[in-house]
Amino acid sequence: MENYSIKNLKILHTSDQIKNRIKEMAASINEYYKDKTDRLIAICVLKGAVHFYSELLLNLDMDVVYCFVHVSSYSGTKSTGKVKVNYWIDRPITNEYVLVVEDILDTGKTLSYILKYLNKYSPQELKVAALYHKIGKSDLKADFVGFEIDDKFIIGYGLDYDEKYRNFPYVGYFEK
Repeated sequence: MENYSIKNLKILHTSDQIKNRIKEMAASINEYYKDKTDRLIAICVLKGAVHFYSELLLNLDMDVVYCFVHVSSYSGTKSTGKVKVNYWIDRPITNEYVLVVEDILDTGKTLSYILKYLNKYSPQELKVAALYHKIGKSDLKADFVGFEIDDKFIIGYGLDYDEKYRNFPYVGYFEK
């Protein structure tokens, strides 16, 4: 594991901090959509966003249709620069209000790829909720952001290092 050791893991956000911030995000999303629609198609970007997605949707006050995409562009701690699609949405989104739920907005390459293809289906509106946004890494912006962070490699709460540590109920980073 390169120079990463679980002994050097520092907590960035506790489970309570994350859940409280997600409730605040859900309140903002509820407010945003209250006069627009009573139905939202929420697309989870697997695998990293699964915990965030579940918690966020449990706090939305509207009918939510669950959809999933499984794409990846990471190997270890680095982006490969190539997006691999393993699973795509299984329903039409034309003229629908769509919210893409992403774990982290880092380089923006994966999210740009997803948004480009979803826009081809002509949704009524396409918005993004990201639990984390790395400052200064991408020109792409999420519409709803949980936490802005510096350029740290984070794990936990769905975020992983080579498929490990997703199940941690908090988010941490490795101190080298």
